Amino acid sequence: MVIKYYADIDNKAIAFNLKRLTNQIYKLLPTREENVDWQKPLETIIEELAGMDSLLVDQHETLFSLLCKLEGLLTLTEEDYFALFRRTIFECLSLINNLKNYVTNDFK
Repeated sequence: MVIKYYADIDNKAIAFNLKRLTNQIYKLLPTREENVDWQKPLETIIEELAGMDSLLVDQHETLFSLLCKLEGLLTLTEEDYFALFRRTIFECLSLINNLKNYVTNDFK
């Protein structure tokens, strides 16, 4: 896939990176349940996806939605919001899966 700066990145590398991010997003659930710092890993995920948004020039809509949801998780710190936190995590996983499918299916 040709991205910003006309760099030709192998689709497998992008798919691998998206799979790694999927695992990191999913890991936020048990991390939060165990009362371990989940906010710093979330901030790292957001930073990486923001960088990806500037590189994958044809996926801004999906990446913007994903970034909005992840940023919103930072506001869900109270225990009463855990159900919403969990639901939002699964929405994020669905969005990132859509990106992975786009990369692996549309650009083979």
